[in-house]
Amino acid sequence: MKKGNFCIDGKTCSIFEESLISYKFKITNREDPIYNLKSLKNKIEIKNMVNAHIEDGVALTKFLYWIKNIKINNLTEKKIERKLENFRKSRKNYLYPSFDTIAGSGPNGAIIHYRSDKFSNRKLRKNDLLLLDSGGQYKWGTTDVTRTVCFSNVSNKVKDIFTRVLKGHIAVAITDINKERNGHNIDKIARKSLNSIGLDYRHGTGHGVGAFLNVHEGPQGISNNNYVQLKEGMVLSNEPGFYKKNEFGIRIENLVFIKKVKSKLLFENLTMAPIDTDLINFKMLNKTEKNYLFKYHFDVYNNISPFLNKNEKKWLAKLI
Repeated sequence: MKKGNFCIDGKTCSIFEESLISYKFKITNREDPIYNLKSLKNKIEIKNMVNAHIEDGVALTKFLYWIKNIKINNLTEKKIERKLENFRKSRKNYLYPSFDTIAGSGPNGAIIHYRSDKFSNRKLRKNDLLLLDSGGQYKWGTTDVTRTVCFSNVSNKVKDIFTRVLKGHIAVAITDINKERNGHNIDKIARKSLNSIGLDYRHGTGHGVGAFLNVHEGPQGISNNNYVQLKEGMVLSNEPGFYKKNEFGIRIENLVFIKKVKSKLLFENLTMAPIDTDLINFKMLNKTEKNYLFKYHFDVYNNISPFLNKNEKKWLAKLI
């Protein structure tokens, strides 16, 4: 005879464990309630995530200034990974990477879950795009950010595609969450500009993020099959992209949190790092998108410029 009720997590409990439990108990729920509760960050957690992203933004911005202003001769993907890690290590509250860095140059950037090794590690070339996806665990929280960088004048075709990815990124950032409500609806908005010319990407637009926990955390997300209602305090990534096999990869990723202003739910950027304006076709941006980009870079400058040297400040200010 079965005695008592039992809750299991259907996402993580194995069939074997379930069979043992069901032998003596009645399984009444297949979703761990903690899973939902921990996705709602409190005010202290959000404050600490903001501070962690300022620390991370300083490191990443210093790195971006460095790589945009040096001769890239003999610079390999592995060297790029180590250099970025050194910039992060210079921040006193940095502990370790939140995941293995992806530094995909040229055709390697088109591999969505790329990891460089001794065989694939290629030299960065002047005409390459570099897709850099990385993050850190700080004493206060978790970061995850992707930037795509160029080192020479790129073709109008590449600029136009990058700009369409950016338009999708901005569309997510300014979404009316009260209206769209879940990641399924927002995912469609993110893809609209690319889809209008028959292009797309083979991954979700965003995932939930923990506060000094897993860099991928549910139940919330921005993807075609995620219908979880978005709520105040949730942290997600905003990362549309495009990948041309054997040629290049493009992705723009910020972390955002959901805040409530009166009765409205809005996304607020956590990530504080510049977007490469050399890749943007500004003629394709409307007034709202241009205003968003101006305000974003203005916020980045205000938050991290006190920690930059004179040349880094000057370079960053030009992006506003």
